[in-house]
Amino acid sequence: MLEGFDFSSRDLGSFSDPYIVVKCGQTKFNRRDKYQVDEPNPKFYEVFEINSKFPGSSPLEIEAYDFDDLFGDDLIGKTVIDLDDRFFSQEWKAIKDKPIEYRELYHPSTTLAQGTVLCWVDIF
Repeated sequence: MLEGFDFSSRDLGSFSDPYIVVKCGQTKFNRRDKYQVDEPNPKFYEVFEINSKFPGSSPLEIEAYDFDDLFGDDLIGKTVIDLDDRFFSQEWKAIKDKPIEYRELYHPSTTLAQGTVLCWVDIF
């Protein structure tokens, strides 16, 4: 996980205090302790390694939240990556150096993107 861009604000009068949660099946990485104060373009620079089995891998979910000590954290948005689809795709396998991806974040309350995460996914 590299960076985020244009995260929607969930705070009144200021930018969100974003952090990320990465999930796949029973594995979950919660970076709430690394939230970034008033930052619509957070820098994450973290590597997450997840063990999974194919076929039948759970989707990879990347969620961005707004930290809020008083009223509870709010979901900014989420993106889902189908790892099974990638694992069995001949086109994806043929790409020698997997590209860095721009993934839009979506919230259930709207069809508009709530920001973008820049990430890199590979399957070994």
